[in-house]
Amino acid sequence: MLRKKTVSVIVGSVVLLTGLGVYIAVGSLGNSETGNQSNQLEAVSTAGVEMNPNGEENPFGEKVKTPLSENLMRQYIHAMSHQKVRAKEKWSFYKITDERIDYLLDQLQINKYEDEYVYEDILTAWKEGDFSGVVEDHNTIWRLQDGNIGKATSPLSAEQEKKYIESQKREKR
Repeated sequence: MLRKKTVSVIVGSVVLLTGLGVYIAVGSLGNSETGNQSNQLEAVSTAGVEMNPNGEENPFGEKVKTPLSENLMRQYIHAMSHQKVRAKEKWSFYKITDERIDYLLDQLQINKYEDEYVYEDILTAWKEGDFSGVVEDHNTIWRLQDGNIGKATSPLSAEQEKKYIESQKREKR
């Protein structure tokens, strides 16, 4: 009889302690500065760079699944090209940075894309500081997105590019 009670007490204690441990762990994961609970798989922001659920940094500041979709790859390249081209309409903008170019090139290594060679050619040239084909780069991506308004007509001068970047209130795709 004593044996059954001892086993029951031990099992009960283990269950209670395990439950308490899980409660504390989940509670500490879910609390934010505002007291709201957040999903453990939600992205975490570190120094202004968004982390995807798998812990990978996204230098575009967005919480998106990786590997990136074909559509998102196109949107990012297209939005970055706006920094360098003249077009009647520009609805998106992301500043071109080495970090963003490297991120997109890394995505090409972990996923297969229908037009991956197009993306690789554009991003590799940009990585090397070669923007001589940026109008064609923009228009190639624009056509892949079935664009009908906002075809690039010429590159911006350095002064025009600076003014364009300064005029952007926020980055968006």
